[in-house]
Amino acid sequence: MSSSFDDTLAFDAVSTWGTWRARPLAEFCLKWIGRLPNDRCFRKLAFVMRKPVKRGRQALYDREIWGFRLRLSARGNLSEQRWLTMPNFHDVDEREAIRTALGPGSVFLDVGANAGFYTFWALSQHHAGLKVIAIEPNEVMLERLRYNLATNRLTSAVTLFSCAATPEPCEVAIQENSTNLGETSTRTEGGGRRVPGRPLLELLQEARITKVDAMKIDIEGFEVPVMEAFFKTAPRPLWPRLIIGEIVGAGGGSLKKLLVSHGYQIDRSTKMNGILSLPDQAVASY
Repeated sequence: MSSSFDDTLAFDAVSTWGTWRARPLAEFCLKWIGRLPNDRCFRKLAFVMRKPVKRGRQALYDREIWGFRLRLSARGNLSEQRWLTMPNFHDVDEREAIRTALGPGSVFLDVGANAGFYTFWALSQHHAGLKVIAIEPNEVMLERLRYNLATNRLTSAVTLFSCAATPEPCEVAIQENSTNLGETSTRTEGGGRRVPGRPLLELLQEARITKVDAMKIDIEGFEVPVMEAFFKTAPRPLWPRLIIGEIVGAGGGSLKKLLVSHGYQIDRSTKMNGILSLPDQAVASY
């Protein structure tokens, strides 16, 4: 298709997958990036090779990643752009931690699912009986998630909650970041589209979840009040055994302190995230 989507919020959720195939130069670059080994030197090369995709006229791309047929945008959402252009280089340690934590019958909780990078990574493990719970309040992201799940016949494999995670039931306002939709935030006051806010425990109970093997949480600074409320109300066996969250950089210290105070240990810190686990003895002590 020769036309382009200039609006960062625009998404084609109607046409069949394959409509937005990459043009020859972009296809060449994406193909070779996918073959590069994951080390520092080749990562730098990948950043250079992805420029025709980032800066080209085409905004939407239909591309196979991790065995899935995905439609992703090259603009307006940093996480989605990295997923499209450098899937093997993006959040390598975090993905490995999730891969190790999941198995048959496991539960993965994706709080602030965005376009679904972590949700689809969990699904790509193809574990029998795997349950994925994804929470996302932004309708723009929900449209993309739903399209890609439907394209891969995975709609029933994910319990998708179109709401915000909040400490208590309420209504919040969506504040979109037009240059990076992944930084969309929610506020209890102010203007913007209003969406329901629901506590994590309430959502897990509705989904009939009795354990969480791994969780990713990225809700733009709202992590601490949400997790504080969860720890106060949720039974200890329901606490996630593995948590990935932004504990690095400005504002991350509060989340780090909260998780460590509740028995989590830091297995590894990456450029942005902490990978924390709950030791067996910490669970048994309650």
